[in-house]
Amino acid sequence: MIRKEMKTKIVNKLGSRSGESISETLVALLISALALVMLAGVIASSARIVTKSRDSMKTYYNNCNQMVLMSAGAGSTGSTGKVSISGTGIVTDISGNVSYIQAQIDDKDVYYYRSKDSE
Repeated sequence: MIRKEMKTKIVNKLGSRSGESISETLVALLISALALVMLAGVIASSARIVTKSRDSMKTYYNNCNQMVLMSAGAGSTGSTGKVSISGTGIVTDISGNVSYIQAQIDDKDVYYYRSKDSE
């Protein structure tokens, strides 16, 4: 019975010559406007994330380049021994003649180690 009533309403609506009411049109316009505002927020947020990521990568590469340039210069010193580097899930040992550089980059102490045996 309900199915027949729904079918009748749909057929009547599709066959009707009258358009949408003003309230239905305004509600549809409001929903569209809200969707556009949310889309603009998403685009602005993603632009901020891309800019921040680009700046972080630029700083990282500049710091790496600075350390490599320093290691090629007279500032590198040599010592014989073993350097152990450990962190979350990482344990690495460098044995033998090791050169190292200490530098301050962005107010942080940074150490660059290189095995002289691999040169």
